[in-house]
Formats: sequence, structure tokens, C-alpha cells
Amino acid sequence: MTNHSQSFLDQLATFPPDSFENRFLLVVRRLDLAIALGRNELTLLFEAAYHATLCNIAFNGLSNPNREIQPAKEQERTRLEFEFMVARDVLFASPGWQALLRADQLALSRIFLTVAVAPEKLAA
Repeated sequence: MTNHSQSFLDQLATFPPDSFENRFLLVVRRLDLAIALGRNELTLLFEAAYHATLCNIAFNGLSNPNREIQPAKEQERTRLEFEFMVARDVLFASPGWQALLRADQLALSRIFLTVAVAPEKLAA
């Protein structure tokens, strides 16, 4: 692990235990990703995973106390989806990501980059 990667992980460790940053750090450490990815790719993975999380929250109404999708927020959901796709594409184009085995890319995508609308949230 490079000192730069460790510095990034140390920054994440300063966040509260229930934060996105800390949960991301725990998974990265459990998977030993700082060995396979440098600081740049870890940062790009963090950004893409963060945007994926925001999409899942918006797409499934998780920010609304009633868990309802509000049609008035469609523009915000579209913006979040676009930001996620850009962050994901930048990650996928990075040299460190490209150097990973395809199986590892797929596994990391499944863990960090899955965006899905719950079946009960789909329009009838």
C-alpha cells in the first residue's frame, strides 16, 4: 500500500462509524483494495460509490419519511444519475481499474456501484 493510499484511508477513518465514509473504509480494508488500487483509483471508487448511494436513496424514496417517490424531484434524480454515470465512467477509464482482472471489476461493481429501483417503487 502506498503512503498516499494510506493517507486517504486515514482521512476516511476520522468519520463517524455510521457514516458512508467509514462503511466504505471498512469494506476497502476487508477486501485489501489499497494493495490493488492506488489513491487515485480509491478516490474515484469512493466518488462513484457515493453517487451510487445517493441514486439509490433518491430512486427509492429513502430520504422521504413516508418512503414515497415525489414526482417533483425527478430533475434531482436525473442529475444524481448523471453524476453517478460520469463518476463511474471516470473510474472505469482509470489505469488502476483497467489493470484489475475482469472478475475483480465485476465484483467491485456489484459491491459499490449497484443502483436499483426497488420493485415496489416501479410505476404500475
